[in-house]
Amino acid sequence: MTIRGQHGKHHLYFHPVAVFAVLAVIFTTAHTAAGLSADQTVKHTFEVRLASYQKVEGWEKVPGPGPLNTPVWISPEVALTNRDVVRAYVDRSPDGKPCVGILFTEEGALKQARLTKSHIGEFLAIILDGRVTWVPKIAEEITGRGAMIFGNFTEEEVGSIAKGLSRDQTWKPKFEPGKHALELRLASYQKVEGWERVLGPEPQFTPLWVSPEVALSNRDVARAWPARSTEGKPSVGVLLTEDGALKLARLTKRHFGETLAVILDGRVDSVPTIKDEITGGQAMIHGNFTEEETGSIAKGIMMK
Repeated sequence: MTIRGQHGKHHLYFHPVAVFAVLAVIFTTAHTAAGLSADQTVKHTFEVRLASYQKVEGWEKVPGPGPLNTPVWISPEVALTNRDVVRAYVDRSPDGKPCVGILFTEEGALKQARLTKSHIGEFLAIILDGRVTWVPKIAEEITGRGAMIFGNFTEEEVGSIAKGLSRDQTWKPKFEPGKHALELRLASYQKVEGWERVLGPEPQFTPLWVSPEVALSNRDVARAWPARSTEGKPSVGVLLTEDGALKLARLTKRHFGETLAVILDGRVDSVPTIKDEITGGQAMIHGNFTEEETGSIAKGIMMK
């Protein structure tokens, strides 16, 4: 996004395509196992099944995660698989250990929501390459399209797993006709108490924390239109209302040097650093958009 001020042009570059913004750490307790191949060319299989540490008739008894390999019983019904994963990426757990982040398809997200809502308090088996690597307990219903796989993984292993699970390396979200939600929030790559942890922009999807307070939204937009960036790429021009322009000026003045999350339809589009107070109210949203999508986004932003 490029913001034009009254005293010249100040730049906030909101250029990557919008991606999923709500990352759910979906489980509570875990046991882990190692030993997965770090070969970057290997395709890894991923399954999620209901599990129990008590015998269940008709369920299969298998070794649990290491180091104890306590046996667990797993359901014959597979709840989620590779087909439900759009992207996987290298991430780190809250205690700094290598783990794998997952971005589900829309159908996969619905499956995850139904599964976790229906089985709160029960266990799941996270299975990679036919081995149970984690047996978390479902704490609550999880909505959204993100999850994390914890395990006793090396850096090489998480890279291999992420690559092996990613179904479509060229995926990007589509912006269909209809209302499109625009939000601007303060953001940080360091944990901030009370802020929400979400996926950052592609292609790295580096997690970040976003403020619960929405600084700007559709209500602050007076007009939006299809436009082109200085490089000639399809973009969306935005003219803020008088009140919206004042909000942006106050925000950028008070938070100089901090970062912002530009969010379209719940997905973080970009995370620019505030380098100056921004006065005026004209902006441009850059992304990996088609001509058709910029028209849809522009019209959708105006649907308040």
